[in-house]
Amino acid sequence: MPESSGKSERGFARLLREPVVHFLFIGALLFLAHRLIVGDPRVVVVSAGLTADLERQLRDQTGRAPTEAELKAALDRWKQEEVLYREALREGLDQQDATVRTVLADKLRARAAQQMAARRPTDAELDAWLASHRSRYEAPLRYDFQIVAFPRSDPAAEQQRSTYRRALADGADPRTLGRPIVGGNLTRDELAARFGPAVSESIGKSPLAAWHALETDDSLLLVRVNGTTGGLPSREEIRPILTADWVAAMKKQAADEFAESVLARYRFEKTP
Repeated sequence: MPESSGKSERGFARLLREPVVHFLFIGALLFLAHRLIVGDPRVVVVSAGLTADLERQLRDQTGRAPTEAELKAALDRWKQEEVLYREALREGLDQQDATVRTVLADKLRARAAQQMAARRPTDAELDAWLASHRSRYEAPLRYDFQIVAFPRSDPAAEQQRSTYRRALADGADPRTLGRPIVGGNLTRDELAARFGPAVSESIGKSPLAAWHALETDDSLLLVRVNGTTGGLPSREEIRPILTADWVAAMKKQAADEFAESVLARYRFEKTP
């Protein structure tokens, strides 16, 4: 018996020296430590904060306090989504999935953007933003105009225009002078297409609320520009929009800088 016992002890000692036994032992310790620290992955904690958050979401959607049945249904949906989410992670469905990869990367970018110190831009910063992004806010100038035409085919066209112009200067209402008045609200390009480039250019340079003479190939004209719209608004006219766009750009810049800082921590290797 003593000899048999000694052989068993020596065999057990050799077994303890086996690397496989060490590996299994370490694995068991890691599993136990994970359970002690993280807990059972199949145990889902439903906190009071979660229930309150679900209740708030329902209140926002319906405009009233949810009933007990509605809150229970929302909690049941959350439980189902949570266990499916955990099962998906357990099965590794999040690995090599482009959609999950994009969602998680966007979450990190969003977090970096939200961590940017909130502040309102200065007037100088808004002016610089408007100057460098003017095409985003500028609209084509539109001219509100009136035109009275005197066809060149009429030998008295020049005299008629002069008489009409004097009447206007004396304060006459053009609607009482017996000539059709063509009005419109057009851009420079639209004016050029309708009346020719020369008329378009002249209207663009004309003072407001004054009749002046222009010509086309087939008509003598009297033109009045009543007003203009469009162009580049001032900073104060669009301050809320400028501020929102500037803040969004700063948040994007913060997210981009965060992504670059993370990228710098990694090293990429090509496989053969």
